Amino acid sequence: MNTKEINDSLINTIRSPELEGLTIDFSEIVLDSLSDTDGIIKDFPVVGAVVKIIKLGFSFKDVLFLRKLGKFLWHLRDVPLRKRKELIEKLERDSEYRDDVGYKIMLLLDRADDFEKPKLIANSFKAYLEEDITYSELQRINFAVDHLYIGDIKEFKQFYHDPQHSMDECTHKNLELCGFVDLIMMMGGASEPTINKLGRLFAEKIVLRE
Repeated sequence: MNTKEINDSLINTIRSPELEGLTIDFSEIVLDSLSDTDGIIKDFPVVGAVVKIIKLGFSFKDVLFLRKLGKFLWHLRDVPLRKRKELIEKLERDSEYRDDVGYKIMLLLDRADDFEKPKLIANSFKAYLEEDITYSELQRINFAVDHLYIGDIKEFKQFYHDPQHSMDECTHKNLELCGFVDLIMMMGGASEPTINKLGRLFAEKIVLRE
């Protein structure tokens, strides 16, 4: 299977009218497709595409990826079909994604090291679609989600609600490297984290999004 097939299969799934009809977590449904659930494969082309690859050499990593893909699609289900089509068109028009939108989304999901991250990735694309963040901010946020330890994200959420919340220096530095906080040097050499503009967008438009 080539890159174009993978790309097209995910784009067609995101554009599928059936996606918004899901009533249970899609990450559980897609696992059933490993035992030939023809209806699911027919309704969501990307599932059939990935299953075809998996059956050539099934591995535990493949199952994990399929679950992450399911989580991502589950969290896109509440976006109306028209809006999902607009998202793809916007990415193809406004970014370097162009013809590889689906493939690059799948690369991002493949690297996710926690099942919470596909939700954050889906929320970042929703925020981009609704023009809450720019394409540059989308890229920076996805880079940060890719590189952050999930515990740092939870610490960041607490810190956003309570600026007095204590975080260790390692967490401070990681959040700074990912662009969400600025470290202000205090007397005695200690550093004090402050959430910057990108960090506020990440908190309000991505992490705290329902």
